[in-house]
Amino acid sequence: MDIKIYNKNFDLSEAFETYIHEKLDSLEKYQENIISFSLNMSRDPHHHKGEIFDLEARLTMPNKQEIIIKESHQDARAAIDIIQDKLARQLVKQKGKLNSKLRKNSKFFKSLKFWNKN
Repeated sequence: MDIKIYNKNFDLSEAFETYIHEKLDSLEKYQENIISFSLNMSRDPHHHKGEIFDLEARLTMPNKQEIIIKESHQDARAAIDIIQDKLARQLVKQKGKLNSKLRKNSKFFKSLKFWNKN
């Protein structure tokens, strides 16, 4: 999966970039045909107490389905973990919906008269 990372107001280190790729590459086990994935990261420079990182993940799947997750946290690594968990839940949910539609359609198809050889 090709992950596009856009960062604003902070430098992205090599170690942090590999951490992002390790965490988010695991999403392929839930859905194999992910078309694109982009991650927008920004640090709020006007926050008074500490640093706040805003992350937005956009995941595009076939049939023009798109999942968008936004998260704000004081620790960028914790925000990545939260986004990975939320995306995994959403992908499992989408896969379950697709499977239930396929099962429903197969039951309908099997119930047709020309299918049964009685």
